[in-house]
Amino acid sequence: MRAGLHRSKLPGWLHFLQAFPLFKIVRQGLERSIDFLLIIEPGWVLIATTLVFLSYLLQVRAVFPWIGLAMAFLPFPLRWARQGSLRLRTPFDLPIALLIAGALVGLIVSPDFALSLGAFQCILAVSLFYYSWVNYLHLASLMKGLLFLGFLSLLLVSLLAPVELPHPSSQPNLMIGQFHGLALSLLIGAIIFTGMAIFGRGTAVRVASGLICLFFYVEVLFLIDESLPRLLSWDSVEGRIPRWQVTISLLRDSPLSGLGLGCWALAYHGSEVITHPTHVHNAYLELYANTGILGLLAFVSSFVIALKLALDIIRSPRKHPWYGFGIGALLACLAMLIVGIVDSAPIGVPLVGIDTYYYIVSPVPWLLAGLLVSAHRLISKETNLKIS
Repeated sequence: MRAGLHRSKLPGWLHFLQAFPLFKIVRQGLERSIDFLLIIEPGWVLIATTLVFLSYLLQVRAVFPWIGLAMAFLPFPLRWARQGSLRLRTPFDLPIALLIAGALVGLIVSPDFALSLGAFQCILAVSLFYYSWVNYLHLASLMKGLLFLGFLSLLLVSLLAPVELPHPSSQPNLMIGQFHGLALSLLIGAIIFTGMAIFGRGTAVRVASGLICLFFYVEVLFLIDESLPRLLSWDSVEGRIPRWQVTISLLRDSPLSGLGLGCWALAYHGSEVITHPTHVHNAYLELYANTGILGLLAFVSSFVIALKLALDIIRSPRKHPWYGFGIGALLACLAMLIVGIVDSAPIGVPLVGIDTYYYIVSPVPWLLAGLLVSAHRLISKETNLKIS
Protein backbone atom coordinates (compact mmCIF):
# COMPACT_ATOMS: atom_id res chain seq x y z
CA MET A 1 0.00 0.00 0.00
CA ARG A 2 1.29 3.46 -0.86
CA ALA A 3 2.54 5.80 1.83
CA GLY A 4 -0.11 8.21 3.01
CA LEU A 5 -3.02 5.81 2.35
CA HIS A 6 -4.92 3.88 4.98
CA ARG A 7 -7.67 1.34 4.97
CA SER A 8 -11.09 2.87 4.88
CA LYS A 9 -13.31 2.00 7.82
CA LEU A 10 -16.57 0.14 7.39
CA PRO A 11 -19.76 1.25 9.12
CA GLY A 12 -20.42 -0.71 12.31
CA TRP A 13 -23.38 -2.58 10.88
CA LEU A 14 -21.19 -3.96 8.06
CA HIS A 15 -18.38 -5.32 10.25
CA PHE A 16 -19.83 -8.82 10.08
CA LEU A 17 -18.94 -8.92 6.36
CA GLN A 18 -15.23 -9.07 7.25
CA ALA A 19 -15.72 -12.67 8.31
CA PHE A 20 -16.36 -13.70 4.70
CA PRO A 21 -13.20 -14.45 2.64
CA LEU A 22 -14.89 -13.36 -0.60
CA PHE A 23 -15.62 -9.95 0.86
CA LYS A 24 -11.97 -9.52 1.85
CA ILE A 25 -10.83 -10.41 -1.65
CA VAL A 26 -13.26 -7.96 -3.26
CA ARG A 27 -12.29 -5.22 -0.83
CA GLN A 28 -8.58 -5.72 -1.43
CA GLY A 29 -9.17 -5.67 -5.17
CA LEU A 30 -11.09 -2.40 -4.92
CA GLU A 31 -8.40 -0.84 -2.74
CA ARG A 32 -5.66 -1.81 -5.19
CA SER A 33 -7.70 -0.50 -8.10
CA ILE A 34 -8.26 2.84 -6.35
CA ASP A 35 -4.57 3.05 -5.47
CA PHE A 36 -3.64 2.48 -9.11
CA LEU A 37 -6.10 5.14 -10.28
CA LEU A 38 -4.62 7.62 -7.82
CA ILE A 39 -1.11 6.81 -9.02
CA ILE A 40 -2.02 7.64 -12.63
CA GLU A 41 -4.47 10.37 -11.59
CA PRO A 42 -2.81 13.40 -13.29
CA GLY A 43 -2.67 11.52 -16.60
CA TRP A 44 -6.31 10.69 -16.92
CA VAL A 45 -7.46 13.97 -15.40
CA LEU A 46 -5.40 15.72 -18.10
CA ILE A 47 -7.12 13.55 -20.72
CA ALA A 48 -10.51 14.41 -19.20
CA THR A 49 -9.68 18.12 -19.25
CA THR A 50 -8.61 17.87 -22.88
CA LEU A 51 -11.89 16.10 -23.67
CA VAL A 52 -13.86 19.04 -22.24
CA PHE A 53 -11.91 21.59 -24.28
CA LEU A 54 -12.10 19.58 -27.51
CA SER A 55 -15.80 18.84 -27.05
CA TYR A 56 -16.47 22.55 -26.80
CA LEU A 57 -14.22 23.56 -29.70
CA LEU A 58 -15.44 20.83 -32.05
CA GLN A 59 -19.06 21.28 -30.96
CA VAL A 60 -19.42 17.61 -30.11
CA ARG A 61 -22.59 16.38 -28.38
CA ALA A 62 -23.29 18.25 -25.15
CA VAL A 63 -22.90 15.14 -23.00
CA PHE A 64 -19.14 14.77 -23.64
CA PRO A 65 -18.02 17.83 -21.63
CA TRP A 66 -19.98 16.56 -18.64
CA ILE A 67 -18.37 13.13 -19.02
CA GLY A 68 -14.96 14.81 -19.02
CA LEU A 69 -15.87 16.82 -15.92
CA ALA A 70 -17.09 13.69 -14.13
CA MET A 71 -13.79 11.95 -14.95
CA ALA A 72 -11.82 14.95 -13.70
CA PHE A 73 -13.85 15.08 -10.47
CA LEU A 74 -13.50 11.36 -9.72
CA PRO A 75 -10.17 11.67 -7.80
CA PHE A 76 -11.92 13.54 -4.99
CA PRO A 77 -14.23 10.70 -3.88
CA LEU A 78 -11.45 8.18 -4.53
CA ARG A 79 -9.06 10.16 -2.34
CA TRP A 80 -11.73 10.44 0.32
CA ALA A 81 -12.29 6.68 0.27
CA ARG A 82 -8.60 5.79 0.63
CA GLN A 83 -7.12 8.69 2.58
CA GLY A 84 -10.06 10.00 4.54
CA SER A 85 -9.49 13.49 3.15
CA LEU A 86 -10.12 15.40 -0.06
CA ARG A 87 -6.79 17.24 0.34
CA LEU A 88 -8.19 20.33 -1.32
CA ARG A 89 -6.14 22.95 0.48
CA THR A 90 -3.72 24.86 -1.73
CA PRO A 91 -2.53 28.49 -1.56
CA PHE A 92 -4.80 29.55 -4.43
CA ASP A 93 -8.08 28.08 -3.16
CA LEU A 94 -9.69 31.48 -2.52
CA PRO A 95 -8.79 33.01 -5.93
CA ILE A 96 -10.02 29.90 -7.75
CA ALA A 97 -13.30 29.93 -5.82
CA LEU A 98 -13.79 33.63 -6.59
CA LEU A 99 -12.96 33.10 -10.25
CA ILE A 100 -15.39 30.21 -10.61
CA ALA A 101 -18.09 32.25 -8.86
CA GLY A 102 -17.41 35.19 -11.18
CA ALA A 103 -17.50 32.89 -14.21
CA LEU A 104 -20.86 31.55 -13.01
CA VAL A 105 -22.20 35.09 -12.82
CA GLY A 106 -20.80 35.69 -16.31
CA LEU A 107 -22.67 32.60 -17.50
CA ILE A 108 -25.94 33.78 -15.96
CA VAL A 109 -25.80 37.25 -17.55
CA SER A 110 -24.37 36.02 -20.85
CA PRO A 111 -26.11 37.04 -24.08
CA ASP A 112 -24.95 33.71 -25.59
CA PHE A 113 -25.58 30.96 -23.04
CA ALA A 114 -24.21 28.10 -25.17
CA LEU A 115 -20.91 29.87 -25.79
CA SER A 116 -20.50 30.83 -22.12
CA LEU A 117 -21.50 27.38 -20.91
CA GLY A 118 -18.68 25.81 -22.92
CA ALA A 119 -16.21 28.33 -21.52
CA PHE A 120 -17.50 27.72 -17.98
CA GLN A 121 -17.08 23.96 -18.39
CA CYS A 122 -13.50 24.55 -19.48
CA ILE A 123 -12.86 26.66 -16.37
CA LEU A 124 -14.19 23.87 -14.16
CA ALA A 125 -12.09 21.27 -15.99
CA VAL A 126 -8.80 23.16 -15.76
CA SER A 127 -9.49 23.92 -12.07
CA LEU A 128 -9.92 20.20 -11.40
CA PHE A 129 -6.67 19.48 -13.23
CA TYR A 130 -4.90 22.08 -11.08
CA TYR A 131 -5.99 20.24 -7.92
CA SER A 132 -5.06 16.88 -9.36
CA TRP A 133 -1.62 18.25 -10.19
CA VAL A 134 -0.63 20.09 -7.01
CA ASN A 135 -2.11 17.47 -4.64
CA TYR A 136 -0.24 14.58 -6.23
CA LEU A 137 1.80 12.60 -3.68
CA HIS A 138 4.87 12.17 -5.89
CA LEU A 139 5.12 15.79 -7.00
CA ALA A 140 8.82 15.75 -7.94
CA SER A 141 8.37 12.84 -10.34
CA LEU A 142 5.24 14.43 -11.78
CA MET A 143 6.99 17.76 -12.41
CA LYS A 144 9.85 16.05 -14.22
CA GLY A 145 7.31 14.33 -16.44
CA LEU A 146 5.35 17.53 -17.04
CA LEU A 147 8.51 19.46 -17.93
CA PHE A 148 9.50 16.79 -20.43
CA LEU A 149 5.97 16.51 -21.85
CA GLY A 150 5.68 20.30 -22.08
CA PHE A 151 8.98 20.53 -23.94
CA LEU A 152 7.95 17.86 -26.46
CA SER A 153 4.51 19.42 -26.97
CA LEU A 154 5.90 22.91 -27.56
CA LEU A 155 8.58 21.54 -29.87
CA LEU A 156 6.05 19.63 -31.95
CA VAL A 157 3.53 22.46 -32.20
CA SER A 158 6.20 25.07 -32.97
CA LEU A 159 7.49 22.94 -35.83
CA LEU A 160 3.99 22.52 -37.24
CA ALA A 161 2.96 26.16 -36.70
CA PRO A 162 4.20 27.47 -40.09
CA VAL A 163 2.12 24.83 -41.90
CA GLU A 164 -1.23 26.20 -43.09
CA LEU A 165 -3.79 23.48 -42.47
CA PRO A 166 -6.89 23.59 -44.68
CA HIS A 167 -10.14 24.36 -42.90
CA PRO A 168 -13.64 25.40 -44.04
CA SER A 169 -13.91 29.15 -44.54
CA SER A 170 -16.94 29.23 -42.27
CA GLN A 171 -14.99 27.71 -39.38
CA PRO A 172 -12.60 29.56 -37.08
CA ASN A 173 -8.90 29.16 -37.75
CA LEU A 174 -7.60 27.05 -34.88
CA MET A 175 -4.09 28.44 -35.39
CA ILE A 176 -5.49 31.85 -34.34
CA GLY A 177 -3.86 33.78 -37.13
CA GLN A 178 -0.97 35.43 -35.33
CA PHE A 179 -0.30 32.35 -33.17
CA HIS A 180 -0.80 34.33 -29.96
CA GLY A 181 -1.56 31.24 -27.91
CA LEU A 182 1.50 29.38 -29.20
CA ALA A 183 3.78 32.40 -28.76
CA LEU A 184 2.56 32.77 -25.19
CA SER A 185 3.17 29.09 -24.42
CA LEU A 186 6.64 29.20 -25.96
CA LEU A 187 7.48 32.32 -23.95
CA ILE A 188 6.45 30.65 -20.69
CA GLY A 189 8.50 27.57 -21.55
CA ALA A 190 11.51 29.66 -22.58
CA ILE A 191 11.47 31.66 -19.35
CA ILE A 192 11.16 28.57 -17.14
CA PHE A 193 14.11 26.91 -18.88
CA THR A 194 16.02 30.20 -18.59
CA GLY A 195 15.73 30.02 -14.82
CA MET A 196 16.93 26.43 -14.91
CA ALA A 197 19.82 27.36 -17.22
CA ILE A 198 21.04 30.13 -14.91
CA PHE A 199 20.34 28.64 -11.49
CA GLY A 200 20.12 24.94 -12.30
CA ARG A 201 22.12 22.38 -10.36
CA GLY A 202 24.49 20.46 -12.57
CA THR A 203 26.23 21.30 -15.82
CA ALA A 204 24.13 18.93 -17.93
CA VAL A 205 20.86 20.46 -16.72
CA ARG A 206 22.09 24.02 -17.30
CA VAL A 207 23.44 23.34 -20.80
CA ALA A 208 20.33 21.44 -21.92
CA SER A 209 18.03 24.10 -20.46
CA GLY A 210 20.05 26.84 -22.14
CA LEU A 211 19.74 25.24 -25.56
CA ILE A 212 16.02 24.66 -25.10
CA CYS A 213 15.27 28.22 -23.99
CA LEU A 214 17.36 29.62 -26.85
CA PHE A 215 15.35 27.60 -29.37
CA PHE A 216 12.06 28.72 -27.84
CA TYR A 217 13.10 32.39 -27.84
CA VAL A 218 13.94 32.14 -31.54
CA GLU A 219 10.52 30.59 -32.18
CA VAL A 220 8.78 33.38 -30.25
CA LEU A 221 10.57 36.04 -32.25
CA PHE A 222 9.62 34.24 -35.46
CA LEU A 223 5.94 34.19 -34.47
CA ILE A 224 5.72 37.84 -33.41
CA ASP A 225 8.11 39.33 -35.96
CA GLU A 226 5.31 41.42 -37.49
CA SER A 227 3.64 42.64 -34.31
CA LEU A 228 6.78 43.28 -32.23
CA PRO A 229 8.02 46.34 -34.22
CA ARG A 230 4.58 47.95 -34.02
CA LEU A 231 4.49 47.27 -30.30
CA LEU A 232 7.95 48.74 -29.70
CA SER A 233 7.10 51.82 -31.76
CA TRP A 234 3.96 52.29 -29.61
CA ASP A 235 1.68 52.11 -32.66
CA SER A 236 -0.06 49.00 -31.36
CA VAL A 237 -0.65 50.53 -27.95
CA GLU A 238 -2.13 53.71 -29.45
CA GLY A 239 -4.43 51.55 -31.57
CA ARG A 240 -5.61 49.65 -28.50
CA ILE A 241 -6.39 52.68 -26.34
CA PRO A 242 -9.74 53.51 -28.05
CA ARG A 243 -11.08 49.96 -27.55
CA TRP A 244 -9.91 50.03 -23.92
CA GLN A 245 -11.89 53.24 -23.45
CA VAL A 246 -14.98 51.72 -25.07
CA THR A 247 -14.62 48.62 -22.89
CA ILE A 248 -14.41 50.70 -19.73
CA SER A 249 -17.58 52.53 -20.81
CA LEU A 250 -19.36 49.21 -21.37
CA LEU A 251 -18.25 47.94 -17.96
CA ARG A 252 -19.64 51.03 -16.26
CA ASP A 253 -23.11 49.78 -17.18
CA SER A 254 -22.47 46.41 -15.50
CA PRO A 255 -19.62 46.93 -13.00
CA LEU A 256 -20.50 43.93 -10.85
CA SER A 257 -21.32 41.19 -13.34
CA GLY A 258 -19.17 42.11 -16.34
CA LEU A 259 -20.23 41.63 -19.95
CA GLY A 260 -20.78 37.87 -19.93
CA LEU A 261 -18.28 35.02 -19.98
CA GLY A 262 -16.44 35.16 -23.33
CA CYS A 263 -18.84 37.78 -24.69
CA TRP A 264 -16.68 40.91 -24.95
CA ALA A 265 -16.84 40.89 -28.77
CA LEU A 266 -20.64 40.53 -28.73
CA ALA A 267 -20.98 43.49 -26.37
CA TYR A 268 -18.39 45.59 -28.20
CA HIS A 269 -19.95 45.15 -31.65
CA GLY A 270 -23.51 45.09 -30.36
CA SER A 271 -24.44 42.15 -32.57
CA GLU A 272 -23.58 38.56 -33.40
CA VAL A 273 -21.65 39.73 -36.48
CA ILE A 274 -18.05 39.86 -35.26
CA THR A 275 -15.53 41.90 -37.21
CA HIS A 276 -12.21 43.42 -36.17
CA PRO A 277 -11.42 43.83 -33.30
CA THR A 278 -12.30 40.44 -31.83
CA HIS A 279 -10.75 40.94 -28.39
CA VAL A 280 -9.83 43.80 -26.10
CA HIS A 281 -6.04 43.21 -26.15
CA ASN A 282 -5.80 43.62 -22.37
CA ALA A 283 -5.96 40.62 -20.06
CA TYR A 284 -7.18 42.64 -17.07
CA LEU A 285 -10.10 44.17 -18.94
CA GLU A 286 -10.76 40.75 -20.46
CA LEU A 287 -10.93 39.22 -16.99
CA TYR A 288 -13.24 41.97 -15.76
CA ALA A 289 -15.50 41.60 -18.80
CA ASN A 290 -15.67 37.81 -18.31
CA THR A 291 -16.11 37.52 -14.56
CA GLY A 292 -16.99 40.95 -13.20
CA ILE A 293 -15.90 42.24 -9.81
CA LEU A 294 -15.39 38.71 -8.47
CA GLY A 295 -12.78 38.08 -11.15
CA LEU A 296 -10.91 41.23 -10.16
CA LEU A 297 -10.98 40.14 -6.51
CA ALA A 298 -9.63 36.77 -7.63
CA PHE A 299 -6.74 38.50 -9.40
CA VAL A 300 -5.89 40.75 -6.44
CA SER A 301 -5.92 37.87 -3.96
CA SER A 302 -3.87 35.65 -6.28
CA PHE A 303 -1.32 38.45 -6.72
CA VAL A 304 -0.86 38.77 -2.94
CA ILE A 305 -0.55 34.99 -2.54
CA ALA A 306 1.89 34.71 -5.44
CA LEU A 307 4.02 37.49 -3.94
CA LYS A 308 4.27 35.55 -0.66
CA LEU A 309 5.26 32.36 -2.50
CA ALA A 310 7.76 34.31 -4.60
CA LEU A 311 9.51 35.72 -1.53
CA ASP A 312 9.76 32.23 -0.01
CA ILE A 313 11.27 30.84 -3.21
CA ILE A 314 13.78 33.68 -3.60
CA ARG A 315 14.95 33.32 0.00
CA SER A 316 15.41 29.55 -0.28
CA PRO A 317 18.91 27.99 -0.67
CA ARG A 318 20.27 28.54 -4.16
CA LYS A 319 21.88 25.10 -4.11
CA HIS A 320 18.48 23.42 -3.92
CA PRO A 321 17.93 21.26 -7.04
CA TRP A 322 14.56 22.93 -7.73
CA TYR A 323 15.68 26.52 -7.14
CA GLY A 324 16.27 27.24 -10.84
CA PHE A 325 12.83 25.91 -11.71
CA GLY A 326 11.28 28.09 -9.00
CA ILE A 327 13.00 31.23 -10.31
CA GLY A 328 11.88 30.35 -13.84
CA ALA A 329 8.28 30.01 -12.63
CA LEU A 330 8.48 33.42 -10.94
CA LEU A 331 9.90 35.07 -14.05
CA ALA A 332 7.14 33.46 -16.16
CA CYS A 333 4.51 34.97 -13.84
CA LEU A 334 6.16 38.38 -14.10
CA ALA A 335 6.28 38.13 -17.89
CA MET A 336 2.57 37.26 -18.07
CA LEU A 337 1.72 40.27 -15.89
CA ILE A 338 3.50 42.48 -18.44
CA VAL A 339 2.12 40.72 -21.52
CA GLY A 340 -1.38 41.03 -20.07
CA ILE A 341 -1.23 44.80 -20.44
CA VAL A 342 -1.30 44.61 -24.25
CA ASP A 343 -2.76 41.15 -24.95
CA SER A 344 -5.83 39.18 -23.86
CA ALA A 345 -4.22 35.79 -24.48
CA PRO A 346 -3.27 35.15 -20.81
CA ILE A 347 -7.00 35.08 -20.01
CA GLY A 348 -8.74 33.96 -23.20
CA VAL A 349 -8.60 33.89 -26.99
CA PRO A 350 -11.57 34.19 -29.39
CA LEU A 351 -11.75 32.14 -32.57
CA VAL A 352 -13.81 33.89 -35.22
CA GLY A 353 -15.03 32.53 -38.54
CA ILE A 354 -17.49 33.88 -41.09
CA ASP A 355 -20.52 32.69 -39.14
CA THR A 356 -18.95 31.16 -36.05
CA TYR A 357 -17.54 32.44 -32.78
CA TYR A 358 -15.78 30.45 -30.07
CA TYR A 359 -14.03 31.60 -26.95
CA ILE A 360 -11.08 29.62 -25.62
CA VAL A 361 -10.44 30.04 -21.92
CA SER A 362 -6.69 30.26 -21.44
CA PRO A 363 -5.21 27.73 -18.97
CA VAL A 364 -2.35 30.15 -18.25
CA PRO A 365 -3.61 31.37 -14.82
CA TRP A 366 -3.98 27.80 -13.57
CA LEU A 367 -0.66 26.82 -15.15
CA LEU A 368 1.19 29.65 -13.40
CA ALA A 369 -0.55 28.91 -10.10
CA GLY A 370 0.37 25.23 -10.39
CA LEU A 371 3.99 26.07 -11.23
CA LEU A 372 4.32 28.39 -8.24
CA VAL A 373 2.71 25.96 -5.80
CA SER A 374 4.77 23.05 -7.12
CA ALA A 375 8.04 25.00 -6.96
CA HIS A 376 7.26 26.24 -3.45
CA ARG A 377 6.43 22.76 -2.16
CA LEU A 378 9.42 21.11 -3.80
CA ILE A 379 11.84 23.74 -2.53
CA SER A 380 10.29 23.69 0.94
CA LYS A 381 11.04 19.98 1.27
CA GLU A 382 14.47 18.91 2.41
CA THR A 383 15.24 16.57 -0.46
CA ASN A 384 18.23 15.51 -2.50
CA LEU A 385 16.21 14.97 -5.67
CA LYS A 386 17.89 16.09 -8.84
CA ILE A 387 16.32 17.11 -12.12
CA SER A 388 17.75 14.72 -14.66
